[in-house]
Amino acid sequence: MTVAHALDDAVTSAGKGGVADAVNAAFTNELGADIGLVFENAFTSFLSGFDVPPGGGETFGGGQVRTVLENAINSISDAQYQVLVAASGGELGISAMSGMINTSSNQLIYALRDLAGPEGAVYRFFNSESGSHFYTTSVEERDDIAANLPHMALEGPSFITDAYSSTGTALHRFYNTLTDAHFFTTSADEKAYVEDSFPQFVYEGVATYVYADPTGTSDQGVFRLYNEDTGTHLFTASEAEAANVQNVLGWKLESVNAFYVELA
Repeated sequence: MTVAHALDDAVTSAGKGGVADAVNAAFTNELGADIGLVFENAFTSFLSGFDVPPGGGETFGGGQVRTVLENAINSISDAQYQVLVAASGGELGISAMSGMINTSSNQLIYALRDLAGPEGAVYRFFNSESGSHFYTTSVEERDDIAANLPHMALEGPSFITDAYSSTGTALHRFYNTLTDAHFFTTSADEKAYVEDSFPQFVYEGVATYVYADPTGTSDQGVFRLYNEDTGTHLFTASEAEAANVQNVLGWKLESVNAFYVELA
């Protein structure tokens, strides 16, 4: 993941403020608090020109990020530089300074990746109009929904899957045109039954790949629950959430291990 892609995902996940804090921490660690603030201010100014979360794919380019870094470097005052020189033992050549900035930049990439969410994350939205939840592994789809559908609230990564078509089971996705909700299943028989019996369900393809059986000690079964009042389903890897929606909200438990994932 490049710094531009990491920045794009991090802004969506953590907001401008979260990114600014990450920038400050990354550069403060190597260059001190005063210069860390210089880089934070440079990124804050840059991000102020964008509406976030972004929609429709990547927002930032590598050249833009390099320009922000260059502007920040050029904004370091002589006094701030002398403080850094003193902290470095009285000597700080150009190559040493460049090395510190490169180290900070690399640390920033890792920090932005952490903000963006783990690889293989399945993101969950709550639809306030239908009372249903929507799941996607697509960062582009996540960003587009967050930017353009205000009734869809991003609840973050719900769980993680590292399965592929060669190692896992397809998780099929349907859209219910009557309820504005989505339905997911790993069962080929159930997929065929839904397609044959319910014309209001539009098949949208394979959402992602998951495991039909646990593959390690970190795998967690996903609970599948059904709301008879709204005709919608909830998929959660949280035992506490599954118990709460049953005991408090009256959802019906349909499966304890609908498929297996890792907790986010």
